[in-house]
Amino acid sequence: MKRAILATLVLILWVASGVTAQDLFLTNARIVDPAAEQVRDGNLLILDGRIAGSPERAPADFAGETVDLGGKWVIPGLIDLHTHSYGNMAPGDAFEGPGTPVIANRMLYAGVTAFLDLFGSEQSLYALRERQQAGEVGGADLYASLSCLTATEGHCTEYGTPTRVMDSPEDARRVVADLATKRPDVVKIVYAPAGRMPSIDRETLAAAIATATENGIRTVIHINTWDDVRDAVELGASAVTHVPFSEVIPTELAELMASRGVSSIPTLAVETDFRAFVTDTTVLDNPLARALTSERIIEAYRTDEVRAHAEEMAAEAKGRRATILSSVKAMADAGVNVLAGTDSGNWGTIQGFSVHRELAIMVEAGLTKWQALSAATTRAGEFLGREVGVTEGSVASLVVLEASPIEEIANTQRIDMVIHHGEIVDREAIFAGGS
Repeated sequence: MKRAILATLVLILWVASGVTAQDLFLTNARIVDPAAEQVRDGNLLILDGRIAGSPERAPADFAGETVDLGGKWVIPGLIDLHTHSYGNMAPGDAFEGPGTPVIANRMLYAGVTAFLDLFGSEQSLYALRERQQAGEVGGADLYASLSCLTATEGHCTEYGTPTRVMDSPEDARRVVADLATKRPDVVKIVYAPAGRMPSIDRETLAAAIATATENGIRTVIHINTWDDVRDAVELGASAVTHVPFSEVIPTELAELMASRGVSSIPTLAVETDFRAFVTDTTVLDNPLARALTSERIIEAYRTDEVRAHAEEMAAEAKGRRATILSSVKAMADAGVNVLAGTDSGNWGTIQGFSVHRELAIMVEAGLTKWQALSAATTRAGEFLGREVGVTEGSVASLVVLEASPIEEIANTQRIDMVIHHGEIVDREAIFAGGS
């Protein structure tokens, strides 16, 4: 009952408090610039929710707040490009569904200042995003596909949440054009012809991508196989999400993705982190993980039944993980734009926390810490058409860390302060409602 009351209070706070920028002058900072791959010592002036420069001193007429960071590290706010923001789910039907408003606040607590929801309640997400963009509500910035475009009885239809279906090129043109009137931030399309569920065909995919492109909307294609990826790339998709695990990506396909500018959102957390949740107690005993979900979700990974299943599948999971990580490294080496997205809302993820796990797994795969950090900041922002960074003109959504993420990527979890559109976030208030 107490938790429900606290969550309700946070929801009221979220609805009542839109984004209100405060002018800030951050001094004695170690500024981590993922785009330039450099760290510089200096100051950051924030005016009207944006970074106005790095002057040696505040302007003479500055009336805002000066904050001495004492040598702490400043990175751009993190972005998760694949979420389902209703809540968290775990084995044994463990479920925690506080809804997107509460999750958006928890995201801020975790240093995630924006996220892309790739399928939920279309009308709810649309209404919430409109209110947020109007400045009526707060939380991490919500971007959304609003719906999931799939075949009749295809993937996304099994969850009981209404979605949009299309079974022909004519359907695709009509469905995408209608969805475009709601200005989705991306169009998500399920394309898995060799999968166990019905799928649209190549011609329907082509029509859907073309119609989205005509309307100036990027496309994210859910795929199962490398043949699916090839079709999506050849037809002009903006990004593919997930990584096939039957074999490592063919070299020429990675090169084709890079040459066509098709991004990969591999969702390493959902694909590879389940076993760590079960067998490595330090993962879910992490204070950040515990702050961001319920005890029921955490304990669901610790039952004898779940542990036995994880051990039974250990060899298969190890091989699958190795293949996926090798493919991500191959894509990065070929110049593919690899971006951070967790598929949170599924087993093996926790909203907000799994972004940090995603970065650690990217580094384990062989990406540099700069590549991993930019995948969840500057390059993720570019994908959304958002000015993300630590330079003049960037949106002032930042995370202050106690230690360098370039020395150790796990230091992204050592959060001292979160700034969202120029406003210092009251993380303790969020923690009270989200724990």
